[in-house]
Amino acid sequence: MTGTPLDSAHPRRLLTLLAEDTHISEPDAADAEAFLTLAGHYASERGIVLNDVRRLALAAHGLAFVRRVRAHEYPPELDRALYDEVGEELFAGVRELLDAYCAGRAHIVGDTEVLLLTLHFEAALQEDLPEPGRSV
Repeated sequence: MTGTPLDSAHPRRLLTLLAEDTHISEPDAADAEAFLTLAGHYASERGIVLNDVRRLALAAHGLAFVRRVRAHEYPPELDRALYDEVGEELFAGVRELLDAYCAGRAHIVGDTEVLLLTLHFEAALQEDLPEPGRSV
């Protein structure tokens, strides 16, 4: 998968890789695929490049997220200082992404969930920046 374009990293393929380590029911897979498709469009529209490791991490997070949505569970609160690590615009965009996924699912997304996913995209953006002193 290394070096493959974002569009070729089909959500079902990512879920197959995750299934090697954890049981994924058909409802899990269907919901995670729907979420990962939205997340892939979100990243693509914003020019966020997700490498193989980031895509797999996003898939693992996405699977946990869709399970929490179905169970109406929420992750524990995080240190407020972590919110300073992400941009407000990115945070707002990810909130829109998660709200879009949760529309019709009777689940309200909390700030912690938004932050957790925003960190995936923020890390990808940071990896995509040229290193100081390196020519591009």
